[in-house]
Amino acid sequence: MKTLLAIFLLLGTALVAADKIPVRIQAIAQMLTITQRMKLLDLLNKGRDESLRSLPGVGETRLEAIKKARPFNDITEVTQVPGVGEGTFIDFVKHAKAGFPKKAAK
Repeated sequence: MKTLLAIFLLLGTALVAADKIPVRIQAIAQMLTITQRMKLLDLLNKGRDESLRSLPGVGETRLEAIKKARPFNDITEVTQVPGVGEGTFIDFVKHAKAGFPKKAAK
């Protein structure tokens, strides 16, 4: 039942956001499973600084911009954040597909 509710919520929010988000970004997002999308959305909305920094290309400036733009209804909305374009979004999707690996310690 939770899975059906999650699917309904994801599809509903995707339709609402669809008029603002380019089709190419929506297509890239579709490369993720529903579980991966939900985990990425949860990270974007609730992730602490350390978790957000684990996303590729997220330093202090993008970190603050993402936190300021919260909440997101769909992962594609992050592309509306200043400094997060298609390339960064593609990196986020690749990161999610890889299972959200932690960055190696420097």
